[in-house]
Amino acid sequence: MKILIVGDIYGKAGKNAASAYIPHMKKELDVDLVIANAENTSEGGKSLIKEDYDILKASGVDYITMGNHTFRNKSINEYIDDVNDMVRPSNLIGTYKGKGYINFEYQGKKILLLNLLGETFMNMEVENPFHHADQVLDNNEYDLAIVDFHAEATSEKIVLANHISDRAAIVFGTHTHIQTADERILNGTTAYITDVGMTGVFDSAIGANFKEVTDRIMTGKSDRFKEAEGKVRINAVLVTLYDNTLKPMSIERIVFNP
Repeated sequence: MKILIVGDIYGKAGKNAASAYIPHMKKELDVDLVIANAENTSEGGKSLIKEDYDILKASGVDYITMGNHTFRNKSINEYIDDVNDMVRPSNLIGTYKGKGYINFEYQGKKILLLNLLGETFMNMEVENPFHHADQVLDNNEYDLAIVDFHAEATSEKIVLANHISDRAAIVFGTHTHIQTADERILNGTTAYITDVGMTGVFDSAIGANFKEVTDRIMTGKSDRFKEAEGKVRINAVLVTLYDNTLKPMSIERIVFNP
């Protein structure tokens, strides 16, 4: 089984690139499933409105993971409970719509997809992701567990992946928008990368225009960031699993410049 995981899709440029090229990548790589992080897809790199959800689904994205900006556009609340192919962070504290994890079947195999939010530097109130991962993974039946850990700290990501490597065959990091060069089969059981990267304008402040980000850092003023314009890059990873055991065979970084 081959699973293509697409890095954080940022804004209009990222959405257009995903729509144009994911079908091509899916065919050329002979992919079974496509998972994409889409918490930055809609206007200004915030949330995922229904129109953009439909665009990603039409492009061939099978399952969607989210992150700390999931609910920045309140209109997501109008549909998130009605879809069964999207997960938002499962360990959020409070009352939120949507599902933190989903169970689905593919080719007769039970698959669990879990979305977690990190604690370090994230400025959101969450349950400890380690305890929460234990609770979900130990209380569900599955043949294959896939975890999107949306977190800032690289150390938190690799430590969590090691903690659950006996139960999750794929753990991938999102949020920083910078693809890391540490893909590996962790402990011989888990395909892992600290951050898949970003689908969006490469020469940017992780998707945003440099000027507004520079002004905020230098002056402290909080003007809304604008989406960058320019050449787009698609970051992804391709995970190949043994068909009989669903253990990871390989994980390969992909850098695609349309």
